[in-house]
Amino acid sequence: MLSSGAFARGTTMSMHDWESIRHSPMVAATCAHERLARVTLDDVDRSTAASSDDVGLIIRHFARSLGADAWALTSVPDQGETHCLAAEGLDEAAQAALLRFAEQIEPRIGHHAPVPIWFERQPVSPATTTLVIPVQRTPGHASTFVNLVFGQPNEEQRREVEIACLRDWPSVAAYMRLWQFMRLAQRRSSGVEAGLNLVAIGIVLLSGDGHIAFANDTARLLMDRQDGIREHRGQVQATDRSDAATLLTAIQYVLSQNGVAKAGDRMPLLMLRREHGPPLVTSFVRAPRSDLDDGDGALLFFVDPGLDIHQLAEPVCKLFRLSRVETELACLLASGQTLATAAQSLHVKLGTARGYLKQVFVKTGSNRQVDLVRLIFSNLVRTSMSERPKKR
Repeated sequence: MLSSGAFARGTTMSMHDWESIRHSPMVAATCAHERLARVTLDDVDRSTAASSDDVGLIIRHFARSLGADAWALTSVPDQGETHCLAAEGLDEAAQAALLRFAEQIEPRIGHHAPVPIWFERQPVSPATTTLVIPVQRTPGHASTFVNLVFGQPNEEQRREVEIACLRDWPSVAAYMRLWQFMRLAQRRSSGVEAGLNLVAIGIVLLSGDGHIAFANDTARLLMDRQDGIREHRGQVQATDRSDAATLLTAIQYVLSQNGVAKAGDRMPLLMLRREHGPPLVTSFVRAPRSDLDDGDGALLFFVDPGLDIHQLAEPVCKLFRLSRVETELACLLASGQTLATAAQSLHVKLGTARGYLKQVFVKTGSNRQVDLVRLIFSNLVRTSMSERPKKR
């Protein structure tokens, strides 16, 4: 049951009052030899363990500043099971009790500013009282609760806890907002990387100084095999010596441009020679400036014409409303065939193939075969953007 304590005794504070009270910053230092509670985040990559430990550090100091005997950080997602993100001084049974507290509070929050609540129930033995503090929720993030477990404080002791809580909570709340934004950013980043790793096109994101910030699995495989490109001192290089300078110049040119590439801009296109197979088709696009970077970046796209070019190029051909036979011809030319060999593959005369090609030129606005191939490969990386619904 809910108590009639100071935070819920009929004079419940609003979050505006809560945040507006002047406070002193919490002390963030701790003894190096002290053992911290490990934080397990089920929906965040294990590489973020260091930042996860910081959450435990902040909540631990907050709990100690209020004289709590134990604490826990619980989470109630919109979908899925409620779970305990971090805890110290509580066994599994006690954590399960706190999760039930969170489930009772979460439906009441809605879009209103959350306020702390005293719970008289006993999550641990002997009898205890728990102060549950809902964290101001960031859109897209699960509801999160800081649980502070005390003995059985009297009214005066509760008042002291509440005063200390009002003093220290704004610092904790500010950190928790940043922590929520970080988790959302990590979740988005992990999802984007997973999606890019499913793409058959090699994709490399370069930072403003030309170093590799990210490469999907396809690009990594090409670089590991040194199949037209390789990684050297954190940068992308062409394996063919005569192409290396050209690729470097193209990258520097894209990085030097101001602003982000627009849908109508022509994307630079290179053909990088390889020891085996047709040249690797490479295109570039300007990447948005990042607040965390010293300069703009660039996106590099590597297409192996030896792949099933039909599967890759058909969506592009649909954008230009090419017929079935015109699409076949465009794909054959993009895969490296000459017009004569493409005519043989289509089982038509060379003159008929020229007629089809003229229609392709008209529909795509191209004048030469090389321009047609450039257009197809440039638009391979734009197709998904062109078909994406506009934001309202």
